[in-house]
Amino acid sequence: MDTLHKQSFFLAGLPTRTVTLFPTRAQVVRDIKDVVLKPGANEITVVGITPTADEQSIKVEGSGSAIITDITVELLPNREIFQEVYPESDSEEDSSSGSEDEEEPKVNQELENIREKITGLNDELARVKETAASASRRLAILDGHCNSLANKKEVIDIASNVETYRIEREKTFTDHMKSNAQERDLVKQIQILQDEERRLQKLENKERAKLEKEKAKAKRAKAKIREKERRREAERKKEKARIKKEREQFWPRQCYSVRITLEASGFTPSSSRRSSIASAADVKLCSEKDSDAADTYTCDLSISYLTSSAFWSPTYDLALNTQTNTATLCFDARLTNMTSETWSNSRVILSTSEAAFSGLQDDTPTLVPWRVKLGTRGHSYEFDGAIRSREERAEKENWNAAQNAWYQQKPRANLFGVSEIAPEPAYYKSVAQFKPLSQPITGTVNEEYRPGPQAPGGGLFGNTNTVGGGLFGNTNTAAAFGQPQQQAQQQAPQQAIQQAQLMALQQARRQSQQQAQMASSSAKSSAPGVGWNMSKKVTRALDHEVSFEGGSEDDQDSNADNADTVLEATPELSFQESCVGEEGLTTNYELPNIKTLKPSSTSSKQRVARVSFSNVAFSRTVVAKYKPAAYLKARIRNTSKLTLLKGSTGITLDGTFLGRSALPRCSAGDSFKISLGIDPGIKVLYPKPEVRRSTTGVFTKGDNSVYTRTITLVNTRVAAGKPVDITVLDQVPVSEDEKLKVDVIVPRGLLAGAAIATGWPGKEGADGKDWGRAIALMKKAGEVGFEVSLNAGKSVKLVLEYELSLPTGERVVQV
Repeated sequence: MDTLHKQSFFLAGLPTRTVTLFPTRAQVVRDIKDVVLKPGANEITVVGITPTADEQSIKVEGSGSAIITDITVELLPNREIFQEVYPESDSEEDSSSGSEDEEEPKVNQELENIREKITGLNDELARVKETAASASRRLAILDGHCNSLANKKEVIDIASNVETYRIEREKTFTDHMKSNAQERDLVKQIQILQDEERRLQKLENKERAKLEKEKAKAKRAKAKIREKERRREAERKKEKARIKKEREQFWPRQCYSVRITLEASGFTPSSSRRSSIASAADVKLCSEKDSDAADTYTCDLSISYLTSSAFWSPTYDLALNTQTNTATLCFDARLTNMTSETWSNSRVILSTSEAAFSGLQDDTPTLVPWRVKLGTRGHSYEFDGAIRSREERAEKENWNAAQNAWYQQKPRANLFGVSEIAPEPAYYKSVAQFKPLSQPITGTVNEEYRPGPQAPGGGLFGNTNTVGGGLFGNTNTAAAFGQPQQQAQQQAPQQAIQQAQLMALQQARRQSQQQAQMASSSAKSSAPGVGWNMSKKVTRALDHEVSFEGGSEDDQDSNADNADTVLEATPELSFQESCVGEEGLTTNYELPNIKTLKPSSTSSKQRVARVSFSNVAFSRTVVAKYKPAAYLKARIRNTSKLTLLKGSTGITLDGTFLGRSALPRCSAGDSFKISLGIDPGIKVLYPKPEVRRSTTGVFTKGDNSVYTRTITLVNTRVAAGKPVDITVLDQVPVSEDEKLKVDVIVPRGLLAGAAIATGWPGKEGADGKDWGRAIALMKKAGEVGFEVSLNAGKSVKLVLEYELSLPTGERVVQV
């Protein structure tokens, strides 16, 4: 049996060629360059593919002197150990200052000298006192000896004894007097030195009190510093715990492993000339090393796969200018990577395609005859047979289920996280056998799963306890991962991620369906006090872009010399835009330069394009019957070659940020409208309707009434200098009874269907003249529209008067 030569590669060490992001998923292509093969069967194993990958989408291609004979894809436990990849720091930074040695107080040398002198004098005084005491004691001994001579019976030489007594007593007295004199002198000296000591001690106490005060102040300052360090250390620990939690969010419990079996066989090409014969002198014996080198081959492989949890979504920033009727749209893309992989230094392409076609397994539906009959009276039916058939309801349910089924994936809690329970010894044995993988490509798996800073994703992932058999294939581990106390925390972020994917999916589907009505609630809720700066001002060209490439030193010096006289415009930061390409019904945006996408719960923002629009049409609509306000809308024609996808947009009007709204899908050459909220420059007055009895009812013997509604519009922008177009909508009741008649009196002739000139000045006198023009038009269902062109600083009254005719005693009610 031939030997199977095995090689293993970690996916993290393989370079990423391209990453194509779709609205709900991503396609990744990685390269394995210069794979060394030996003659015969070779097995190449690639481990570490994110568990969110689509197993059926994994493809392997390549080039070289080999044949791919088999490809096997398996979902295996992640053999990397989280604690080894991200070890805890052994040398924790000690923020505490430790045992602070208090400074020894400075010694007062003068005071110490005096104290030493006092000590010496005290010793001398003690010696002198001892000498005096010795003299006294000797005298007592001498007196006792003399007294003892009288009791002796022997003959005593009194003269010699007395003389001896005299001499000895004189010596003793001399010693005693000398000691007393020395004692007095020493006591005097000690007194002087003690006085000096007390004086120096007072000075020492004052100096020490001052030092203690300064030391207490310094101690308080050090305590503040230590407290600050403790807070910083606490923040560092929090940040460390946050980073660890983020890493756990994208640490895969399982990874896809791809085993590729190749058959490498070499061949020796024959001579180009059939008749040529090799010379014997040219034959050389190959060494063993050369023979081994000749028996190896190389090939290049590429592996591609689709993965969920990675997508892109459009976002916009729209800046409009009412003075120049222009707009600038910044088209940005939010890139999201919530897989376990880091795609480093790769080309990133944004595609509007879904990268998957649904319904390939279904045939074109065939209509079934819709047969109906009259139901039994008094019997209730669940559905109205005249609205939808049973087949229609069933097909609709199947269609919705099929559309929502393909993006469903395994719970992320089962795919990501870190297990705290140590594996069995058998598992460690398998890890030890798997570890020595050959990695010809630079890089380790440790770098793969290190996401950058990101917002905490909650409990979708995280530390879990395994308790029973499950994804790892171990009988002692559980299929359900995650600690019970973390389940409540895991549900909210998981729902947020699924909701984001669902929104992206719905957005992609709506691109091929009818355009949804734009959500303008946020803009309508803007306060009327939000104003626009209508004064004339100098504005930069909206499509102006400045690069930051520095000039020569001479230019910079000359600019510095002329800085006092010439004021240069501050350069603006510019963005690199994407390359746009269209392939059939799909539009691709290739981002400039190479990018690195790390796993993160938050999205990164990338500029796709910057588009300028001209001839923006601003219109105002007033429905005073409901709200006395003028709602501003902008109609923009997409003159670019880009197709604007549906997404959220920030709206800035004349330099004032209004909020965020929804931008509808708009193809190239098409137009779209966007609501800008209430225009505070247009004042709307709508008093209560006036009611009076009609004179025609006397002759017709009916109950006739005339209703008058007046709408007053005031253009408060005097400095604008140009008229504004306003559409005013009102209505008259529509009769559903032949006995009830509705006749429009003012504007006269409105029932004819043609446009009628109308409008009266809002002010009397010369100020009310030249207010502009207005026409009225009867629309469907009793709706009356006024098209008004109102000059700056002027006002106009719009009157709608109608008559209701009904029989006497009857009353008008709404249907």
